[in-house]
Amino acid sequence: MSPLRLESCYHASVVQGEREFLMLTLLRFLRMLAVRLPARLATRVGTALGLVGYHVIRYRRSLIKEQMSRALKMSPSDRELKRLVRANFVHYGLLVVEFLRIRLLKTSPPESTVQFEGEHHLRDALAKGNGALILSAHLGNYDLSVVGLALRGFPVMIVSKPLKLKAIERFWMEERSGFGLEISLNHESIRDILKALRDGKAVVFVLDQYASSEQIWPEFFGRPASTLSAPAILTQRTGAPVIPIFTHRGTDGTHVIEIHKALPFEERGSRDQTIEHNTQRYTAVIEAAIRQYPEQWTWIHKRWKGPQLDRTLQKRSMDPTNTQD
Repeated sequence: MSPLRLESCYHASVVQGEREFLMLTLLRFLRMLAVRLPARLATRVGTALGLVGYHVIRYRRSLIKEQMSRALKMSPSDRELKRLVRANFVHYGLLVVEFLRIRLLKTSPPESTVQFEGEHHLRDALAKGNGALILSAHLGNYDLSVVGLALRGFPVMIVSKPLKLKAIERFWMEERSGFGLEISLNHESIRDILKALRDGKAVVFVLDQYASSEQIWPEFFGRPASTLSAPAILTQRTGAPVIPIFTHRGTDGTHVIEIHKALPFEERGSRDQTIEHNTQRYTAVIEAAIRQYPEQWTWIHKRWKGPQLDRTLQKRSMDPTNTQD
């Protein structure tokens, strides 16, 4: 590499580092302001932030509307669809403010803002000694749900996807780890996850985001969607039960964390068929949870995408033997 090229790379690295430092400083400043707000005012600020986004971020509004319309089978002109899109933006605004204030749970009783349902399902599963695989989604306040589990004394590891903006990732991780949460990034060795299960921990997977073209493509709201197969592979390998856990925000602002009973693992003819079948079942459970509170899911994420999507759709349309399990 030439000296000029080296100098250019060094300069770009310095600029990038300065940008990340400024962004991290800004996030910490906003956190300082947010934790000083009274609860009701914080809710108003989050609502206002979401409404501003609804009116300003037109591209994302169109994306959310298109994905909601297609998945929920609603006409683009339906008034209920417009209400859901608007409520979805308000949800994002509330999420931002709630995350900036999440450290307040360290000093205030979580029972004042978090309600648990079915907690015994997770305790019974962990008591068997194989750990547990938590099946979850970005529904409601996902971060608050895993923090709530940690505050209730559950040993929790989060399998998290690396973020492109490293300043936001660093801020995100430091807030989560402040509650004793163990975090494993997708690109890290699976040995960390296997060790966590052997140690009797609950390992959290969110299966509602695009994975990659090499992953399994189960039906999600009637369309193929790239999905991680790791939970199905791990439960087959370790015997760790899969426990669905979802959260939603109630009308009074309380966050309800619903812990469901373990999903039985179902074998099929071959290993690949078994993994695909169970991944489809997990995806169906997530879809059912989202349908209950559609305005609180991350429709802003491009869930259905990739060159493999069209090929998968074409292949399935041409296969007369293809049926849903």
